[in-house]
Amino acid sequence: MWNLALKNCKGHKAYNAIIVFAVALAVAMSFVAAFMSGGIQKELENTRRLQEPDLALVPGGTKEKGNIYLTKGPPALGAVAADAASEIRGFAGIEAVTSQKYLGKFSIGNVQATLISYEPETDFVVAPWLEKKNLKEIQGRSDKIVLGARVAVGKLPGDSLQLNGKDFLISGRLRESGAFLDSAVFFPVAGTRIEDPSWILLRLTQGVFLDAMVNRIEANIPRVEVITRPEMLKTINDQLHGLVRGGSFGTAAILVAVGALLITVAIFALMIHERRREFGLLKAMGAGNSFVFKLIVKESVLLGGLGGIIGLGLAVFWLLLSGAGLAFGELSALSFTGFILFRMFMTLARTVGVCMLAALFPALLAARLEPYAAIRGGE
Repeated sequence: MWNLALKNCKGHKAYNAIIVFAVALAVAMSFVAAFMSGGIQKELENTRRLQEPDLALVPGGTKEKGNIYLTKGPPALGAVAADAASEIRGFAGIEAVTSQKYLGKFSIGNVQATLISYEPETDFVVAPWLEKKNLKEIQGRSDKIVLGARVAVGKLPGDSLQLNGKDFLISGRLRESGAFLDSAVFFPVAGTRIEDPSWILLRLTQGVFLDAMVNRIEANIPRVEVITRPEMLKTINDQLHGLVRGGSFGTAAILVAVGALLITVAIFALMIHERRREFGLLKAMGAGNSFVFKLIVKESVLLGGLGGIIGLGLAVFWLLLSGAGLAFGELSALSFTGFILFRMFMTLARTVGVCMLAALFPALLAARLEPYAAIRGGE
């Protein structure tokens, strides 16, 4: 029966092509939406878990842009006063203070890397993401760099990387974070503090109120603005949750999936109607109702499987081609390979199941056809 179902799929190219296209489009949209949702949630959790600064001091006049710093890194313009970090360290309730400085952009392969200097001795932002924490080797060495997860992917710790005509030794790599660290190159400051930092990051002692510390800093340190952690994350959370839960992409994916299901049902019904004579002849030759029913269901399995495979291929191709930014971190991490394959298998299984459901009603109609009426009606 499978051979006959396959032959029928090959023989009705126009209708079957429409079904395969509709299924492929629905699968591609649904799969991309699901992975974007998963990648976004992963990024938000990573940001909350390891992106630790409670406060960020930035140059005056830049606070309105502060809510994007966790994805883009330190401000590119302006600098905080050099003595601000020293003053902050004297405040009660401050657990850790570290400074970073924006050095510029540099193309490394297909990544526009952000070059940032940082203080390994005081750092609490970069170190948690190191694959191998080798801070002792980093400290006091100006010829070493730390690479983000997406920068010079083929390079390993111990290799060299040339930047602006100078060779640097890669002392470590960072794990995927979903933040600005992924596309950054960090230069450790050799045994001194950063002068004119782009921002100063603070971690407060547990129990200290953010608002109280903000008021104290702004009252005692001039020409700086303070961004709290909720402010740094608010716009990111709002935008990403909106994209996943109420955004246009997720809504479009649902609409396309529902539309594809309706199209599949309609095409199957139309195809069964035009194949009445074929089914009448089968029944006249001795085929029972169950044979006709199973034949149509098996055709739906073949068409759904083909459409699902094409849709998954299109989805993966688009995600790999675009990188999908922060949303496709799962697919780029080798540790998620098994999870990805499982998700693909489950998507394919659901697709075949939906196509079988779409074919049930047309299959029942075809199975109940009277041979004589079907042959006469199909003439």
